[in-house]
Amino acid sequence: MFSVQPFEAKELGNASFLVADPDAKVAAVIDPFRDVDIYLTHAEKLGFRVTHALDTHIHNDFVSGARELKALAGTHIDPLQPDADLALGSFTLRALHTPGHTPEHRSYLVLEQGQPKALFSGGAVMVGGTARTDLFGPASATRLGLESLRTLQVRLRGLPDDIAVYPTHGSGSFCGISGGAGHETTLGTERLTNPYFTTTEVMQFLARILDQHRYPTYYEDMGAINTAGAPLIGRRPAPPKKLQAGDVAQLMKDGAAVIDVRRGVDYDKGHIAGSYCVGLLPGEAFSAWVGWLVDRRRKIVLAGGNDRQNQEAQRQLLRIGFDNIAGTLDGGMEAWEASGRELSTFETAGIEDMARWIISGEEVTVVDARDDHEWGSGHVPGAIHMYVPDVPHHAHDIPTTAPVAVHCGVGYRAGIAASLLEQAGLKRIIHVNAPYEDWAGRLHLAETVPT
Repeated sequence: MFSVQPFEAKELGNASFLVADPDAKVAAVIDPFRDVDIYLTHAEKLGFRVTHALDTHIHNDFVSGARELKALAGTHIDPLQPDADLALGSFTLRALHTPGHTPEHRSYLVLEQGQPKALFSGGAVMVGGTARTDLFGPASATRLGLESLRTLQVRLRGLPDDIAVYPTHGSGSFCGISGGAGHETTLGTERLTNPYFTTTEVMQFLARILDQHRYPTYYEDMGAINTAGAPLIGRRPAPPKKLQAGDVAQLMKDGAAVIDVRRGVDYDKGHIAGSYCVGLLPGEAFSAWVGWLVDRRRKIVLAGGNDRQNQEAQRQLLRIGFDNIAGTLDGGMEAWEASGRELSTFETAGIEDMARWIISGEEVTVVDARDDHEWGSGHVPGAIHMYVPDVPHHAHDIPTTAPVAVHCGVGYRAGIAASLLEQAGLKRIIHVNAPYEDWAGRLHLAETVPT
């Protein structure tokens, strides 16, 4: 009887899986992350040997840990060709050709005594969704969209409804829009409820799968990094070096990016001018936003966090191949001020404040930092739409004669956008740190025009 242990990277919206035969004490890891200590520690506690590492596809969103497992545990990483089998104790893993998300995409079927029991589906099947097909550009997006339709309707057709499905990509992943949380479902459930299964008409399917949110720019070279093989980082990378304020100032002068990992409201109270406000918060895509906004060739300094937070930030950045971490600001903002250097501040506001400015006719520019889909579903009257990654390119279009209030869906991306506006030279910046959904609930504030 096989067992499955999931390992989540919530900041990426992804999961990897250790599938094992507990009696034979052998295991394989499906879509391993680069920080492989999590698998080896788990296996050692149970007395397992990790004999194989298998990727469902060449990943664009994280560095595969297969080479790390090979170097540290002698794990085999030879890719299975479609329809090839790998015996693992009492069960078999069979590679299925399931293109769509990528041309070479494979899913791995678990067979016990010849009967299908589980499917590690990568991005072919997600909970309530399937992975995007546009990672290779618009010229191939439609062709891969058709492959995705064939995978769901034809290539997986012979598998039973009760088979367990373990998707790598999930809710929160930029690799696709998932309708549900989690990384476990059944094929029958998806056939009944997943809109990509229930939409069988070709044009409707293509219209749905090609209507995707934008993805981070670091995806553009991640496939090449995984193909060539990222540098090995070892089982437990050393924690980031602690830097003095003067060292950080010099690194910034030389072009380093300072990433402040605190909550936006704390960043507003005092931060290093020119730094990035990218909070290391549960459920937020910390590393993806850093990868979207910072060139991977730039040195990175982490600021504002404690030792545990700094190591977690380092781990998440290493997962996406951002190895150029120069260190952390020792002592935080207090050390920066103690060195004689000033801190910059933002005003923090709520939805009520934004409504009051609009109704009273105050001179303030409202910037909506949400993405195109969110903006299209409704927005604040008179707001300027500027999705977070567009801010560095279009901030010069914002008038400098009035304060700029920036908001998003919950406040997190607005904090990032506010720091980008400051980098662009704007002075009076107001961070609206509140859920946009409160806007509709508090429109009564705008019903009476002041006299």
